[in-house]
Amino acid sequence: MGLTANGDGKSWFRNVNWLRLLIVLLAAILLVLLYFKVIAPRVRPKAYTEQELPAIKVVVKNGCGVEGLAAQYSEFLEKKNIDVVSTGDTPHPIYNKSVIEVKANDTEDLARLRKMTGIERYTLAVDTSYATPFIIILGSDYEELMKK
Repeated sequence: MGLTANGDGKSWFRNVNWLRLLIVLLAAILLVLLYFKVIAPRVRPKAYTEQELPAIKVVVKNGCGVEGLAAQYSEFLEKKNIDVVSTGDTPHPIYNKSVIEVKANDTEDLARLRKMTGIERYTLAVDTSYATPFIIILGSDYEELMKK
């Protein structure tokens, strides 16, 4: 006569294996949830808002010949995260479209500036000795830009 009621000593051992497997599975699920809810959000870089980033320094030039346009546009830019270092006129007022002249090859700040101003056109004229990394030359489309 055996020691167990059903006579099969292996059934208890099988139940213990299933219990261990279930515990390991639950622990794995708990670790995965812990990683995605607690650890991963801390590791990801923070997405900064525009106001948390340093101001972009620019020179604003009037390229279409409208009196006082560079100063007027500079006041418009004060509401944005753009620091206007100086204003002036281009030697020849021939610009139909506004353009950003890039003096420092900084693609991230260029993308920010294009988004804030709405000026899509830009030209590379890299000169690291220039006072600011960007020059905004205003064209005849300035009214459209100031609505944005």
